[in-house]
This record gives sequence, C-alpha cells and structure tokens, in this order.
Amino acid sequence: MTTCTICNLCDKPGTLETAVDVTRLPCHVRRFNEHMFTVWRCTNCRSLHSVEDADLPLFYRHYPVHEMKLDPVMEIGYARRLRLLKKRGLQRSAQILDFGCGGGLFVQYLRKCGYANAVGYDRYVPEFADPATLERRYDAVVSYDVIEHMDDPRACLAELARLLDVGGLLVIGTPDAEHIHLETRPFEMELSQPYHRHILSERVLTQLAVEQGCDSEHVFRRLYIDTLYPGLNTRFAWAYANACGGLLDPLFEPVRASVLLRSPKLLFLMFFGYFFPLRSNILVSYRKRRPTQLAAANVAALA
Repeated sequence: MTTCTICNLCDKPGTLETAVDVTRLPCHVRRFNEHMFTVWRCTNCRSLHSVEDADLPLFYRHYPVHEMKLDPVMEIGYARRLRLLKKRGLQRSAQILDFGCGGGLFVQYLRKCGYANAVGYDRYVPEFADPATLERRYDAVVSYDVIEHMDDPRACLAELARLLDVGGLLVIGTPDAEHIHLETRPFEMELSQPYHRHILSERVLTQLAVEQGCDSEHVFRRLYIDTLYPGLNTRFAWAYANACGGLLDPLFEPVRASVLLRSPKLLFLMFFGYFFPLRSNILVSYRKRRPTQLAAANVAALA
C-alpha cells in the first residue's frame, strides 16, 4: 500500500496539493483512536482519498466488524438485502459469489434461505481464500463494503466483472463520496480511517463499471440495515456511535442504556430514524452486457 496524493479514479485527476476539501481525523476504532489520518476530495470526480500509509493487517486484526454473528438482528438486515437481490431477478438456482465476504455470514444466510450455490471469497479469511473460487463464472456477484477498502478500485471492479457471466447481475454496496461531508463534526462514520482507502462517488463507480462492460440497472440509496425495526436504522446507529465518543466499537457491544436515556434525540431516532435516511451509502445493481450490446456500445463510442 502506498500514500495517495493524486486521484487514481478519473481522467483529470485532482491532487492533494490542489484540493480545497481536506480534513484530519482520528481512527474510529477504540484501540487506534489516537492515530490521525488525512482525507481529501478530488476536485474533478468528487471521490475521497486517504493519504497516509498504515499497517492495515494490524488495524484489521482489531476491527470491530469481525465481532458480527448471524444473530436475529443480522438476519433482519440480511433479509432486506436478499429482498433487494430478488427484485433484481436473483433465482435460488443461481451461482452466487459474495466477494469480500469476511466471515461468510451472508453466504451462510443465503444457504439457509435455499440458495445452495452461494459461495464466498475473502483473501484475508483462510476459510474463504481458495483461489479456485476465482476461476469460475457466476450468475450474480455481490460485494458489500469492499471496494472502498481497496488500494485500486478500478482493478477491483475489473475483477468483479471478470467473475460475472454474460448477462449476470453485479451488486456493489459502498459509501457515496458525493454525500459525505468533511466539514461535519463529529466526523461521518463512513470516512472510517484508515480502512476506507478510496471512497467513490456514484458517478465514478458507474463509469468504472461501464468500462468493464456493465450497465447500471438500479440505485438504492440506503444502507441495508435501514429497517422499521427499533434501533435498526443508519441514522440511529451513527448518532449512537457518536454519542459514545465517535467510535465504531459500541455498535458491537451491549447497548449503553445510560447513553440512550440521557438523549431524547437518540430515543426519537431509535424509533423513527428510518424516516430520515442518510444519503451517504448506495447499493448499485449492474448487468453485464451481452457481446452484441458490447459491440454496439463500442461502435457508438467511436462514432
């Protein structure tokens, strides 16, 4: 991993030196909260970039997200995620790859729901690091909260498209840089330093997908945990994390009743936060073009 002072996402790359939107912020994981990082916005494509190098294996070793388990709360969120996939035509017989699956919880959930051909890949998790998984083609490739962690998002998207069969479904969930504000205090949780290396704007994400022969079908502008269940909405989760010191860890620990009871705002968002959605996360569905479509697109580009 290297430092990033020049945008690696657009054809007229902005630089840290010319950026007008720059901030310094701490890591929002308790163990590393004293570590500071610089984030800047490309003046052309509006994507966000993390500057400093970091010992990511060490940071990931203590990443609170690893504490997630397939409990009833996660199943509610995954049920919403699956409903969105079914709306895009996902069939139970489909060959499905969850790229960057972490501990494989969503793969486990899909299989529990009858999607027997679901598999996962994650190079950092031995159970899911089999290279043979990347030698197949799939009817659907899903990748949630992964591309923003990559040093080279363009190469990541190329890999996702390569794994997809012609006509197949590609779904990417990621923060949207266009709706993340560096001047906001407390800092927005989606900045997540140093884990999020490059946060793409929706426009750039779709441009990169088109480069790989995939066309946008649908954009869902919520995080999958946005539900009507009390406490299971992004607005509440981020407000609660900020009330607990701006840290990610409390979201994976027992709820602090004292924090909730002292804040009428938190209690309100706990029950009604769904109706005040944040726009800082997107779930974009793409379809890989068939050869005739790809040829037509190339002719149009040359005209």
